[in-house]
Amino acid sequence: MEQNHIQPPDKKTNPFAFFSLTVGIFALFACVSPPMQLFLGASALMAAYFSKNRQPMTGPAIAGTIMGICGILSSFVFLAFYILTIRMFDDPNYVAMHREIMRHYQDMLNSFTVK
Repeated sequence: MEQNHIQPPDKKTNPFAFFSLTVGIFALFACVSPPMQLFLGASALMAAYFSKNRQPMTGPAIAGTIMGICGILSSFVFLAFYILTIRMFDDPNYVAMHREIMRHYQDMLNSFTVK
């Protein structure tokens, strides 16, 4: 009796897809620097686009695309947060409130110290 051994087609790994995934992960964790996060997110999207090669996107390319988009969107959110924080310190009322919060925080830390 003869057995048919069906071999799956060779799937070559696409380096652009894995690069997109890697850069997308870095884009999500680069939240301390919105310009860097924007650059990494855009790089992840471009690498995912280059990985297509007239074929459907593979799993890593899709994940890299999603992470790149999330990285770009979160860079705008963090940038807006930084701008809002800086603008808050222009108002004297917020500066006084911030000093009061810091004084309470320092008092709380001083109460935990060993005497």
